[in-house]
Amino acid sequence: MTGDRARAARAASPLVVAIDAPSVDLTDRDRLASAFPSVSFVAATDPDDLAQAITRAHVVFGKRLPHAAIAGAPTLAWVQAGTAGVDGVLARGPWPDGVLLTNARGAHGTPISEQVVAMMLAFATRLHVLLRAQAERRNVARAVTSTKWELSGQRLVILGLGDIGGSLAVRASALGMRVTGVRREPAPVPGCERVVGPGSLVEVLRDADHLAACLPLTPGTRHLVGEAELRALPRGAHVYNVGRGAVIDGQALRRALADGHLGGAGLDCVEPSDIPDVSDPLWSHPDVILGQHSSGHAPGNSRLITDIFASNLERFLAGRELENRVDLARGY
Repeated sequence: MTGDRARAARAASPLVVAIDAPSVDLTDRDRLASAFPSVSFVAATDPDDLAQAITRAHVVFGKRLPHAAIAGAPTLAWVQAGTAGVDGVLARGPWPDGVLLTNARGAHGTPISEQVVAMMLAFATRLHVLLRAQAERRNVARAVTSTKWELSGQRLVILGLGDIGGSLAVRASALGMRVTGVRREPAPVPGCERVVGPGSLVEVLRDADHLAACLPLTPGTRHLVGEAELRALPRGAHVYNVGRGAVIDGQALRRALADGHLGGAGLDCVEPSDIPDVSDPLWSHPDVILGQHSSGHAPGNSRLITDIFASNLERFLAGRELENRVDLARGY
């Protein structure tokens, strides 16, 4: 690993790491301190403290990444994001020259893919209908038994086959679903019967029962699923978004739900806000499940993300290439 800032940081005594404390459990902070006794870890609990700590840090680790503080930090050499998506910090301005950026890809595949499977199973078994009816003490047994279906044999298109999409493919295949993956560079992926490029998206959607968007938000993925893509799906198909809300055109999505073209939607994220305004019809739509951007959170998140950072910190100190390096041109 080269770079004047990186070389200067490795030569510093001690190397200073600013940690966004709320996103890293205390036990994991203690693990880092024990594993790297020569490194000075500064845990900041509020945004002002974090911004101040970054001004004298060589490394930043956490989910809150204040762009202004990062851009103005004179000794900063590397930022390890505690998230897989880094579109938020990149959208605030040009990334400073000489500062490496890595993400937490690999820490969220299990909980997010499990939530997609849970939403698919809910729609298939009509569990969402039963839960709402229970709260209102309504008998819906006849309606449920006449409209439920099975996931086995159904066709799922997964848009994006990274950690999340790849994990989903394996789980969906285990349930007997027929999985087609869409990725920028087609190549075989476990769980997928077929993998195609983005140019074949509309074609594969025409035969899909389900579409799951598992993509980061970049200029190239914004509104990748719009009116044409949603209308290419057969009537009654279900859509899921666990990447970033703006990957699916929010207005087109609401229209397709309102006129009944879509049979339902499981939305952990949705444009323009993952937790919609109280007046948004998505709240009351009988076949919408709002995940409120909760799918990536799991009891083991802090441990897994800290493991990714610890592995990279070893590499950084040794002058080796970092894993999960973000391609700034692509945005992920």
